[in-house]
Amino acid sequence: MATYFIADGTQLGLPSEAVVHENCVATYLKSIPLDKKPVVVYVARDLQVLRSLNPVVNCKGRVETILDSGSQIVCMALAEALRVGLTWDPDIKLCMESANKQVNESVGLARNVPFTFAEGFTVYLQVHIFEKPAYTVLLGRPFDTLTESNIQNLQDGSAIITIRDPNTGRRTALPTMERGKVSREESRREEEAKF
Repeated sequence: MATYFIADGTQLGLPSEAVVHENCVATYLKSIPLDKKPVVVYVARDLQVLRSLNPVVNCKGRVETILDSGSQIVCMALAEALRVGLTWDPDIKLCMESANKQVNESVGLARNVPFTFAEGFTVYLQVHIFEKPAYTVLLGRPFDTLTESNIQNLQDGSAIITIRDPNTGRRTALPTMERGKVSREESRREEEAKF
């Protein structure tokens, strides 16, 4: 959980009453009594958990989709594309460079894939399929622009996304979930209910 403090004017370079995000390691170290040795803490950098949605994809089942406005495309893992019964054009491929500078070639483009969100509205996305990405689905900028999405980030790390159905004009606000905490139990129950 993020920690914050209100500047009181004594901190160099901070205006009085500014809300300031504190580093989690610094906060931990300040909380330890002087006679105690701190536990070694390994961190990469300050972070917040990625947020995701859980739409039904291709009318087959719920899929964890990570919101990533930094991605220029919508993409999906090959295993998930097979699970939800997608077909794709193997002649439309692209190479994608990930944040770690690794370059991967897609296996093809699935056209007009239906993603159905709460309140029953559906958007149709062009989805690039990749063999073994570090995610199931990334909802990139094409999703943001099509749905005119607006994300409200809250101090506790949660977020609410408001999206617009481009076919009806209706808008809905959806709570997002932490990546990896999408209700797998809910997905399992839905799968069992089909039988």
